Amino acid sequence: MRNRLGNDHMTLENEAAGQSFQVDRLPGVRVFLLGLILVVPLLAVSGRLLFIQMMNAEHFYSQFGKTTESFESIPSRDGRIVSIDGRVLALDVERFDLQAHYRWLEEPPNPRWLKQQALTLLEPVERRNREKVEAAQEKVLARRQQLWDELAQVMKTSPEELQTSCRDVQQRVETIIESVNERAAQKEGVSSSDDSDVETQANAEQDQLQKFWTLFKDALTRPPRRPRRERIVVREELDYHTLASGIPREIALAISAHPERFPGIHIQVATLREYPQKTLAPHEIGIRHRIDEKTLKARQQRFPEGDPLDYKEGDRIGKMGVERTYDRYLRGLRGLKKVVRNRQGEIIRTEIIREPKSGDDVVLTLNTGLQDQVQDLLDESLQELRVGTEEQPAEQTDPAAGGCIVVLDVRTGAIVATASAPRYDLNLLLHPTPEEWQAVLNDPRRPLFPRATQMMLPPGSTFKALTSIALMESGKVDPDEPFICRGYLDRPDRHRDYIYRHFGVGHNELTLTRALRESCNVYFFQAARTMGPEAIHHWADQLGFGKPTGIDIPGERGGHLPDPTPPKSEKKSPWYPGDTLGMAIGQSRLTVTPLQIARLMAVVANDGEMVVPHLAHSVVPSAESSTTTRQMISYPRRYVSGIHPGTLERVREGLIEVVAHPRGTGYKTVRLKEVTIAGKTGTAENGGGKNDHAWFAGFVPAQRPKYAFAVVIEHGGSGSRVAGPVAQKLVRAMLDTSVLQPTQPKLQAN
Repeated sequence: MRNRLGNDHMTLENEAAGQSFQVDRLPGVRVFLLGLILVVPLLAVSGRLLFIQMMNAEHFYSQFGKTTESFESIPSRDGRIVSIDGRVLALDVERFDLQAHYRWLEEPPNPRWLKQQALTLLEPVERRNREKVEAAQEKVLARRQQLWDELAQVMKTSPEELQTSCRDVQQRVETIIESVNERAAQKEGVSSSDDSDVETQANAEQDQLQKFWTLFKDALTRPPRRPRRERIVVREELDYHTLASGIPREIALAISAHPERFPGIHIQVATLREYPQKTLAPHEIGIRHRIDEKTLKARQQRFPEGDPLDYKEGDRIGKMGVERTYDRYLRGLRGLKKVVRNRQGEIIRTEIIREPKSGDDVVLTLNTGLQDQVQDLLDESLQELRVGTEEQPAEQTDPAAGGCIVVLDVRTGAIVATASAPRYDLNLLLHPTPEEWQAVLNDPRRPLFPRATQMMLPPGSTFKALTSIALMESGKVDPDEPFICRGYLDRPDRHRDYIYRHFGVGHNELTLTRALRESCNVYFFQAARTMGPEAIHHWADQLGFGKPTGIDIPGERGGHLPDPTPPKSEKKSPWYPGDTLGMAIGQSRLTVTPLQIARLMAVVANDGEMVVPHLAHSVVPSAESSTTTRQMISYPRRYVSGIHPGTLERVREGLIEVVAHPRGTGYKTVRLKEVTIAGKTGTAENGGGKNDHAWFAGFVPAQRPKYAFAVVIEHGGSGSRVAGPVAQKLVRAMLDTSVLQPTQPKLQAN
């Protein structure tokens, strides 16, 4: 009976048991609760979606326009080096490089980049419309093609040439991409294999229940494995690449002035050092080159609170010559600009934070007209010595390797011309090829060697001018007392004169003036023996021998002045009587530089004033400087202590007769009718079977001296025969360039 419809036996049993609530009586409540549990989270999610779409959409859309800021340095211009007559010897020139962002030159274009570019052209609401996005992409592609067409037109080249440059860049970047991703894939493959082996070994040790639990946990907690690994984006894909270097300035300005026409294009500005006169005084001007790591660290230690010249890796610094000495003036200070880029790394705007400051110009004392002629005549003279002429055959033994000429103002020490031969092109040292650099290093004539300041040779008879000063100031020798020269001092085979070695005769009766005029060795041997070596050493030290002159270029050497009375603590070679005789005529262990001999002649010419040879005349401030006043560079001068005016007057008398008197050693090869010349020939013995060094040093005009000079030809031979004609051509060049004016000859009339 309980199977009939409407059977309420369960109700009766429940009531009998005292149960007051029965869920089966309210099925709607159960469904409502279940629905509420499902609907409430959905409503929360839907509300958040509506809020994002309607109220906060701009926040997410703005991420597409998100920019990043960075700071870049603006290269500055280093100061120029200019001669006193206005020729530019060194300067910075701007170089403009055309660069393009990789995404703008990539072919085919990157899909993600293309879509992002298209979205920037649409309003936020339109970005959900697929058709509008595709239309915007077409506009980006058309704009891209228009960019290359306009760029080719501005640069006056064909689009095909630009595309060739783009393909070269893309090929290089794709090689990098392939290499990076290949290494990453190999690394990931090894890592995955190791993980799989570990997992297999662990699973083998687990029972079935443990395996099930592990599988269940991994399914809930481990992210799903992607079917393929995403490619790594390398930095080169988000950077600018150079398509053309050294483009004209007007083209660079035209592109920079219209960034809206050339999206993805950037003009990179750099400065290059150039030496427009190339081989003009290269040893003195020097060079600016990339700073090395050692120098940079030394500056960082020297200036722990910050380098005042702001040197950083990759900057140029003066390495030699004037470039190095006056680097603090020539150095320009870089500027700073803020660069704003979009998410793709493209530059959208720049802002100058600090303007760059150009370096100051340094004006040199060089007269480039004279400098050109001096260098040419020195080259021609050396060439003649190597080849020879009909009148003068080439030396068969050890031909002249090089030479040097120095001309300086006797009152100020300003160097108006200085030439070292052979010379080189300064631009060669900027970016030499390995072959060019090796050829320069292997040249036996040493073209890189700065002979004016570092060549140390025995001065020969040019040193007799100093010995004459020591002789008169010692008071032990009367310059007017006659001396009979037999042609040798003690023995016919030792300490002889040139004319005795060649003709077997002596100079007969001599005084100091005639001994200088005819360069009698025996006279000075006897004088040195009488007064002793200490007097010669004292005056050589007083007149700056044995130490640098203080010229304003680095690396100067001081030569060697042998000391007859060294301190006992110093272990030096003993002093022999022959050393005294040798030093008196500029031989023995004495060595000097051409610059020291030129200064000796300046001291004789200016009545005993020691000048500092120098190249820099003044510093001209840059346009950005707070001052516009030219800064004159001063150098110390002093009179030689203890020297008497009559002494120098007597020496000048002898040096004038060297050229003016028919029996003077420079009469036939140095004398000019237009101007009087004073000087001294010198033939420095070299030994070892090599030719002697040829010297001539002096000053002009002889009566009212303005310039002192020194000429030396390495292994040239006789001073009067080889260096004398070069000195004559030098004075002729000074007349031709109006450095000197002709004077009325007086003594030469004799």
